[in-house]
Amino acid sequence: MKSEAEEKLKRIADIWNHFILEYKFCNRKIKFTEDVKSNYFGDILGYFLDTFDIIFEEKNPSSFSDRFAYHISLLQAIYIQQDFVEELLLIFKCGINKGHLKNNENYSINREIRNELVGHPIRKTEIPIEEFNVNKCESCGTITNKPKNKSVLLSSTLFSYDSNNKTIEYLRYHKDNNYQFETKTFEISDILKRHKEFLNKYFDKILEKLKGILDKYERELIKLENSVDKQDFETMIKLVSISFESILKSDYLYNEVSLIEIYKRRKEHKRYQNFIDKFYLDLKNGIIETRKYTKELFEPKQFDNNVELPKINISFVDFSNSEVKFNKETKVTYHYELGKLATKRNINDFDFFSGFLKTKCSKNKLVMNELKHMRNNISNEIEYYTAFRLICKELKQ
Repeated sequence: MKSEAEEKLKRIADIWNHFILEYKFCNRKIKFTEDVKSNYFGDILGYFLDTFDIIFEEKNPSSFSDRFAYHISLLQAIYIQQDFVEELLLIFKCGINKGHLKNNENYSINREIRNELVGHPIRKTEIPIEEFNVNKCESCGTITNKPKNKSVLLSSTLFSYDSNNKTIEYLRYHKDNNYQFETKTFEISDILKRHKEFLNKYFDKILEKLKGILDKYERELIKLENSVDKQDFETMIKLVSISFESILKSDYLYNEVSLIEIYKRRKEHKRYQNFIDKFYLDLKNGIIETRKYTKELFEPKQFDNNVELPKINISFVDFSNSEVKFNKETKVTYHYELGKLATKRNINDFDFFSGFLKTKCSKNKLVMNELKHMRNNISNEIEYYTAFRLICKELKQ
C-alpha cells in the first residue's frame, strides 16, 4: 500500500537534491529560506520515510498492551506525516494551507481520531458565566465589563478492551451529548485508505509544482546549450554560473577564475587547450544529461514483483585430452596510478605513485614530460591538474 506514496516522496527528494539544492534558478521558485537551506528539509524527508513502516507495515499484536501501543504509534505517525505534508506544501509554495487541509475529510477524520485518543484524551473548553470582571482604563477611566469564563469538560476518551488488530475502538463522553457514554469504532483499513489518498493527493500537488519548475529550467538549459559555442569564453562562463552552476563545482579547477586563466594560456601548451576542450565536453554532456533527467523524473515507475529471471544453461567440457592454452598477456591499465595522482600529494608520495606510471610509460615522451611538470609544480593547482588531464587523455583514461 505504501509503495506509490513512498515512490512519490523519493521523487520529491531526488528533485530537491539534484535541482533545488544545486541551481539558483530552481531554488528561487520556492521558499528557500535560511532554515530550509540547512539540513532541516533532509531531516523531514528522513523522518517521513522512517514513519512509512510504522503506518503501512502489517502488525499482529497479541496482547492488549501491544495493540494499545500499535494504535497509538499508528495514529501518531499519521499525524506527523500530515504535519510534514503541510510543511512541504508551504516550502514549495503550492498555495495550500492548514485551512485547505481541514476541509479534506481524509485529513480531518484521521486527525480528529488521533486528537481524541492520543493528543487530548481529556479536553476542556472555556464557557462564559453571568458574573463579570470589571475593567477600568487607567488613562481615560472608562469602565468595561468582561464576562467571566469557567473551564468545563468538553470530552474524555479511553481505549476499549474490544479493540483488535483490525479496528480501533474507544469509549467517549462528550459535552455535545450531555456526557452520555458512546462507543466509537474505526476500521484500520479505512484509516490507512484515507491516509494513502491524502498523501497521494498532496504529493501530486507538490510534484505538479516541481514539474512546472523543471519544465522552465529545461527551457533555460536549452537556451544555454544553444549559446555555448556562440559566446566568448568569459561570457559563456558567466551564463553557466547563472544557469548551470553545478558544473563549476564538479571537478578540480572548474571555477570561473581558474577556467578563465587557463583559457588565456591555451596557446602556450596543449595541456591548457586540452583542459578547456575537456571542460566544453563536460559542460555539453552535463546539460544533455540534466535535460534528460528532468524528463525521466516524471516517467511512471513500474512495480513488478513477477520478474522473470533468464534461464541459464550450464554445460560441462572435458579438457582431459585437450591441450589448453592460456593467454599470458594482460592488458596494461593505469587506473590505480592515476587514481592516486588525482589527489595532490607531497613530493615523496608523488614520487612513489608516479614511479609506477613511469615504469609502464617509460617510452611515452608526453607522459614523462607531464609527470615532470606535475612534480615541478606540485603546489600549483592549475599546472598540476592541466598536466594530469593531458596524461589521462594520452592514456585514454
